Amino acid sequence: MGCCSSKLYPIGPAVSAPLGEADDCTFFMLDANFIRTFPGKNLPFFQEIRDKHPRALVEVALDYAQVVKGTRCDTTLAISHRWMQPDEPDPDGEQLKAIKEFLNAPNGNKIEHVWVDSACMPQDHPRGSRSAEDTAEFERMLREVNRLYLGASVLILLDLSYVSRFWTQFEAWLSMQHATPDGLKPAVGTRNERHHVVCTQNAASQVELCTSLLVDQWSSKTPQQAHAFLSSPDVTVTNQGDKDVQLPKIKKLNETVQIAFRQIDAQLERGVVASLEAVAIAEEELSAWERENDAKAGEGNRFAVKRRQAVAAVAAARAAREDHAAELHWDELAAVRCQLLEAITKSVSEAELRAILHGTEGHRSAKDAQNLANSLTPTAPQRSALFLATANRSPALVRVLVQAGADVGCGRPDEGTTPMHLAAGWLHSEAIVEALLAAPDAQAVAESLRAKPNSGGLKQHTPVFWADHYSRPSTKQRLVAWMRSVGWLYHEESDSFER
Repeated sequence: MGCCSSKLYPIGPAVSAPLGEADDCTFFMLDANFIRTFPGKNLPFFQEIRDKHPRALVEVALDYAQVVKGTRCDTTLAISHRWMQPDEPDPDGEQLKAIKEFLNAPNGNKIEHVWVDSACMPQDHPRGSRSAEDTAEFERMLREVNRLYLGASVLILLDLSYVSRFWTQFEAWLSMQHATPDGLKPAVGTRNERHHVVCTQNAASQVELCTSLLVDQWSSKTPQQAHAFLSSPDVTVTNQGDKDVQLPKIKKLNETVQIAFRQIDAQLERGVVASLEAVAIAEEELSAWERENDAKAGEGNRFAVKRRQAVAAVAAARAAREDHAAELHWDELAAVRCQLLEAITKSVSEAELRAILHGTEGHRSAKDAQNLANSLTPTAPQRSALFLATANRSPALVRVLVQAGADVGCGRPDEGTTPMHLAAGWLHSEAIVEALLAAPDAQAVAESLRAKPNSGGLKQHTPVFWADHYSRPSTKQRLVAWMRSVGWLYHEESDSFER
């Protein structure tokens, strides 16, 4: 159901959605710089901001084409939080502090607009004070709020009670999904990941545990699974009517997303056709002028200029269509990536893994196979496909991944441990060591042998040191000899290589 996008308040510039879309829904948002510099302990309610800081509020129209394309993910942030008290979401100011810190950090410095319910929707505090017009605005935005958590970056302010509430869990699930032509797919661990978690209150003392529990709970749920979970009576909500409105929408989200993609495809195709028609008209006008004047039109001739502009518009329309197709292709690989990681965990056969990488009929390009071979697990701590195959003591799978172009230097990005550290150290698999050394990119192999993890029990040491520490003399000698063959000399005292 569409929403009215008319301006009700003269509160600042409106950011318009593309013309021709019938499903725009306008939301009030805060200028991010207003929050970055706000001196108060907590954010005022919407009505106070409208009265005292009118230029802080911006109207942003958001249609489903923007949602599924992720148009606003880089510049718009939706806050998912729990109200600490019925009449005040942030009495101690901890939530505003966390939001400010995020906006001023690298992940948040590009954010231009922020949506937070208490400051961006008319509130009824004290009860009965909200006008009929404000109530209509509140209800209009509430019906479509899922767009924000599906189409923007999301900052989750996670406290210990967050996981018991309907709205917060609904928002968290939406924030971990990605729209594709086939419906919603998990975004966690892909380049489409857009949620950020900051633990507050007592959860701040258990950051890794609380974060992983939330991500594990919601990242891979389908709409049907999310609907079943959120329907449970132990998922609490202040207003049961909110559940009644939003639950049916969850079941229809896949269809809604699919329709949006079909509309985008049709719109892009219409753009190409219209631009080609414009070229034909411009060429006819140019030819007519040249016939009438019995002369060749110069570059500055207005009809020649119009034709060049029309030809450029065709190129732009075709490029937009191709870019969209490329994005969809990447999303297709995301689903295969999940399949590949699961297959490695289950130690499938060499032939099965090769079929996943290259396609059952070998139709997948070498570039796509390499992208898949460099997959990372979705949840922290992230591990590469090659790291998983090494940890599972599977030389055959390691060889398949290496042949497909897996980066031998990527294991656990968070700490810098490589597959070679495992194979040469406690795992001690000479077959895997040889498979890694046989990688086609000798420079990458050399870098993996020089790598030193930044954390862990043997941090700041190379795989050669690990081999020595775990009493693997033959492996140590093999690694030193391989490095010597490519021009690197090992210094045992400093556990380092130099040319």
